Amino acid sequence: MVTTKVFKNGGSLAVRLPAGWVQDGEITLVRNPISGEIVISQRAARMKSLLQELAQSEPLEDSVFEEAISREIALVDRSIFEEQAEPDASN
Repeated sequence: MVTTKVFKNGGSLAVRLPAGWVQDGEITLVRNPISGEIVISQRAARMKSLLQELAQSEPLEDSVFEEAISREIALVDRSIFEEQAEPDASN
């Protein structure tokens, strides 16, 4: 944990972060309205940009992934009252 001071930069308040702590310059601020605690996070900002990239990219072709999804759907669709064999995992 690092403690730092808040200073004025024009009409805004600013916090100086140690060099190397922020990779792409994008961070998320979360303020707890009850305690007033402010948390600076980079993880949420990175996740948001990753999700935006994935949403704009072409669908991925992966036979192993597709097979796993179809097996999962087959397990969900079966009745709890029916006795069914598990899919063959020898592949």
